[in-house]
Amino acid sequence: MALLSVQNLLLSLLVIVPGFISTHVAVSLGVIREDLSKWRLLIVSLTLSLIVDTLFFTSVQVFAGPVSTPTDIWGIFFTPRFNPLPVALILGYSGGVGLIAGIALAANLHESVRQWIWTQVGSGPHRKPWEPWEMALDKANRIQLQLSDGAVVVGAPHHTSDDDKERQILLKNQEWNFQATDGFEKSEADAELLFEDDIMSISIIDSDEFET
Repeated sequence: MALLSVQNLLLSLLVIVPGFISTHVAVSLGVIREDLSKWRLLIVSLTLSLIVDTLFFTSVQVFAGPVSTPTDIWGIFFTPRFNPLPVALILGYSGGVGLIAGIALAANLHESVRQWIWTQVGSGPHRKPWEPWEMALDKANRIQLQLSDGAVVVGAPHHTSDDDKERQILLKNQEWNFQATDGFEKSEADAELLFEDDIMSISIIDSDEFET
């Protein structure tokens, strides 16, 4: 079979494309919290392609016989006519691997692994790979914001923006203290969305991050 034959081109696509499908599924379900570079996405996609291909060819060898040459691979898909079942199996494995990766991302499993590694190497609890804004507020239960107009608001952070994005905080159960009033007043709004330009400082009143 020629090096640049149509067969080799199709086989290359069948071997490489599954990882990109898995990556898309994982990123979509896991809601990635940072912008990934094209190179990182490429590396992840190729890695997932290896996983999907390993699962696929292992299944083929278990149920259909050994695969030792490119011709054997071609024969899986054309015997002699095109067989859609192997393609469906690859798509199934691609979706499954992407689903597992997406669940791991959504469960923040990579952060747990990172924290475990830091514990083992003794790098200390204060080393954070992202901005303190994101890491500190992730586990904050109640915060106090000093705003640019002199007002102070206390509440529970319901949502916070991620690193490299416009910083915003959505507060719930919020109480306000304005310059012209004494004490804090309970807000009648269900939630308050505050923007970076309005926030002068943030005080963390209660957080799981700093419990000892």
